[in-house]
Amino acid sequence: MTHPEDPSQTSDATDSRSASPRPPRRAALAVGSALVLGGIALAIWAVTTTGLTAPEAQPTSVSTATVASTSPVAETSPASPPASAASTPPTVSTGGPVISELSVEPTVAACPDDRESTVPLTFSWTSEGAERAWIGIATSDASVQPAAEVGLSSAGFSGLVFACSDADQVFTLTVQGAGETVSETIAITRELD
Repeated sequence: MTHPEDPSQTSDATDSRSASPRPPRRAALAVGSALVLGGIALAIWAVTTTGLTAPEAQPTSVSTATVASTSPVAETSPASPPASAASTPPTVSTGGPVISELSVEPTVAACPDDRESTVPLTFSWTSEGAERAWIGIATSDASVQPAAEVGLSSAGFSGLVFACSDADQVFTLTVQGAGETVSETIAITRELD
């Protein structure tokens, strides 16, 4: 039996009964609360991001052609006749648009020494399965940064010029159809007279 006036017995008995169960309960409540709040935050994040769509993949290099599509790439296009300037072959998926030819004349821009002039260019291209087409300068996707919306094929588009102030320029043809976008680029270099 404990004596109420003996402080050593009273405090030990009280401390051993009341102090030990409370810290584990508080820790368990804190951990449980953190897990519940984390779960709620994760659920809110999941609900808010399911309505968003990922941005269309954009090519990072102007020297490659790309297909931005949700369908897998099934095959590449057959080798097209060599273009009159260095062009990149397009990557093609089944059922999507195809740029079967892209060329430009002249292949080298002959510029006077003043570098303030321009050189007229003539582009030719053919595409298949496309619904819209754009041509642009200094871009890898002309549908995003177009210089002009153009026809699906052309035997002599002359709406763009080479600016002699640049050592080289990249021109891109982008076609879109069946939910896919395909781009092909041509690089033209400057030659000073």
